[in-house]
Amino acid sequence: MGEQRIGIGYDVHRLVPDRDLILGGVSIPHEFGLLGHSDADVLTHAICDALLGAAGLGDIGTYFPDSDERYRGISSLRLLEEVRRLVLDAGYAPINIDATIVAEQPKLAEHLPAMKEALGAVLDLSPARIGLKATTTEGLGALGRGEGIAAMAVCLIETA
Repeated sequence: MGEQRIGIGYDVHRLVPDRDLILGGVSIPHEFGLLGHSDADVLTHAICDALLGAAGLGDIGTYFPDSDERYRGISSLRLLEEVRRLVLDAGYAPINIDATIVAEQPKLAEHLPAMKEALGAVLDLSPARIGLKATTTEGLGALGRGEGIAAMAVCLIETA
């Protein structure tokens, strides 16, 4: 067993009309989507930050700034592909991911398996190595009022 490192990531975006809701690379039927420069996939962004942090490589904004038009509307799975490459180039490989999505609506349980498949395909991880959960804030705060969605992620990486 090589050196192991843990990383943590967090992201939050506002819900707005006239945007698709993308979480974990999966399009979720909903009347609102997340506002952001890319597709605003908070789950994938949190995972990117966890991986980059574990490898000591900074954060997602370092590599994909919202001031760069190349990333406008881009799929966050494409960003995750690049993050995986950066982590591999630094001498590490992802071992597992555990993440939680915080959203009052829509209900996400039925979409979690598809998210695990999409994320696992990009990270070259079995879906069994990706833990995904969804929770609410019981109506408390901005997230509880349905103003946005947040995600937290933890990862384990190991020297490749």
